Amino acid sequence: MSSETEVITDSESSLMTKDSDTMSHTMIPPRPSTTTTAAAVAVAADNMGGHITPATAAVRSVYLAAGIHHHVTSEDFDVLPRRFQAGSAKARISWFGSLCIAGIGMFVEAYVIITTGQLKTIWHASYPTCWDGMNEQECPDSILCCGLFPNTPVDTTTGECAIMNPTQYDVCDATTGAYDPSMLCSEGILNSISYTEFAGLMIGMMSFGFIGDWMGLKNAGVLAALLGVIGVIVMTFMDSTDLNTQFLIYAIFFGVFGMGVGGEYPLTAMSASQHHSETMEEAAMEDDERRKSRCLRDKERTARRGETIGIVFSMQGIGAVVGSFFLIVLIYFSDQSYTECDLPGSDSEGVNPVGLNTVWRSFLFIGLIFHTMVLLYRWLILEENEEGIKKLKQRKAKREKKLTLRAIFDFYGTRVVGTAGCWFLWDVAFYGLKLFSGPIFDAINPEGGLLVNNGFLLLNNLLALIGYYGCSMIIDNPKVGRMKVQLVFFILVSIVFLILSFLFTSLPPGILITLYFLSSILGQFVNVTTYVMAAETYPSELRGTLHGLSAFTGKAGALIATIVFGYCSTETIFLICGISGLIGSVLTLLFSADMTHVSFAEHDAQLELFLEGRLDQYKGKLNEPKHLSLFERMTGKHGEYDPNWAGKFVTKERELFDNSVGERVEEESELNDGCSH
Repeated sequence: MSSETEVITDSESSLMTKDSDTMSHTMIPPRPSTTTTAAAVAVAADNMGGHITPATAAVRSVYLAAGIHHHVTSEDFDVLPRRFQAGSAKARISWFGSLCIAGIGMFVEAYVIITTGQLKTIWHASYPTCWDGMNEQECPDSILCCGLFPNTPVDTTTGECAIMNPTQYDVCDATTGAYDPSMLCSEGILNSISYTEFAGLMIGMMSFGFIGDWMGLKNAGVLAALLGVIGVIVMTFMDSTDLNTQFLIYAIFFGVFGMGVGGEYPLTAMSASQHHSETMEEAAMEDDERRKSRCLRDKERTARRGETIGIVFSMQGIGAVVGSFFLIVLIYFSDQSYTECDLPGSDSEGVNPVGLNTVWRSFLFIGLIFHTMVLLYRWLILEENEEGIKKLKQRKAKREKKLTLRAIFDFYGTRVVGTAGCWFLWDVAFYGLKLFSGPIFDAINPEGGLLVNNGFLLLNNLLALIGYYGCSMIIDNPKVGRMKVQLVFFILVSIVFLILSFLFTSLPPGILITLYFLSSILGQFVNVTTYVMAAETYPSELRGTLHGLSAFTGKAGALIATIVFGYCSTETIFLICGISGLIGSVLTLLFSADMTHVSFAEHDAQLELFLEGRLDQYKGKLNEPKHLSLFERMTGKHGEYDPNWAGKFVTKERELFDNSVGERVEEESELNDGCSH
């Protein structure tokens, strides 16, 4: 044993297990009483790293965690504590509200990032010379300068620009009559808005795990929220007469915002790891009554873990809905719902650019309010468990030399292929479609105005909630599980994408919109499972790192989609999404392991034995065939499975410790006898 060995007393040595009616001391038998001398204890303490006290039976708390001794069974659902008090609306709201607060980071991310596609519809209408210069305009008679839009009025006799005296407008070049360079935008700068967004997300995902270790979770959370606030402030209030400059600065601070939002992923995973490490360390010190309660709580957390994580993650869908709703309200009250070429102040797209400028800035200002509330909550109200942070740091420090990247990927490499690979392929479709949702709907329904098409996008986001919450409802059913959900819905959504691609030009807009809505519902099942599976596949110490790596890889897929989709037709976009989904189904089938009803404690016990060089002694649920990936089963990359492994293992550990202490006592006695002669 190593320096983290802990000692428990005889009365604490029994873990509780559930019989058909009552809780009884049946899983781990108490160690027989052994008389030890203070000298023997001191010798054993020295051998064990100095953590032994004059108590008996040293066994690491990680091997005493309730989750590896008491597995969730179908009978448990009759006795598990309720989520909330039956018949109490207040209790139901309180339960749901606590999960919503936990997912506030997902909410603010979605409010700004996922609605970017809708903002682009407003920018296309408000800044046509910048965003829409290659397309024909709705109101050609309102085109002010020459040489940009394809349907600029032309004199049929001379073939030259028919705009009378374009130099009378400030936006036109005094010599050529063309639009002034300040009214035009570089394609690279416009594309960089999406590039910097995902670059910031990826940097935040990879860096905030280390920042959290360095400055603590609370301070790191405050920093992440502060970056988001700074980013949105500049994005909202920055203005320039040069549109290139305006959107360049917007892109830079969109990246700053992305860093803060990206930091939410590893910080959330680290927070869960901190709580779990605390409960494991305290497992050996609880009395019997608390142990019974903890056993039930552990079973409840394990049995409903997918639902809990799914509901928290579903705040992403709520954020998208709220963002779409506010955009529609702002468009409506700005009186910019439809194209009106004859109204004073209308531009070549038939809208008032001043009114739309107010719309998108007001939308971001509302997002700023949300972000500021999160910042103030974390700074002034949220309290950090310093003792938990200290324990987690100590635990990581002791294992740092053994937890090398090579060791991690040698052991968890195939699991990373499953979580990171599937997340990558899904985000190609998910973020690609979200960021290009405006142009896609313009292509599907070209006759719809700003209000109509953004209304369809709001309906799309509302329907997507069916997928978010539907997945959360079925994901913990052992007959269904995570892997089956992800596999089936990867295939279903891919079929819809391929139908949209191959029949795009032949189907009427109503059918196309319906299929697009269907893809959003089906796709959210995959969206939830990719997040949940990455959050529960790894042990505490590695959860933040490998979940962050999976999220990072996912955003790399989103970034690639953003770059590629900008040069693709709508049909090609749907084709790429369909192919990505089919590849994702293959990766799911081969490399994804289903962790339905597997306690986090199993991962920690397996990692502990792996680091001790005796992985062959682990025979817990992670070796059960239904919790292995197909690749692991085919290659034999797993150990034996014994449903009663944990109790046998602890008994053996105690026997080894007793023998070690006995040998030390005997050696000390012989030495004392020799000295007395």
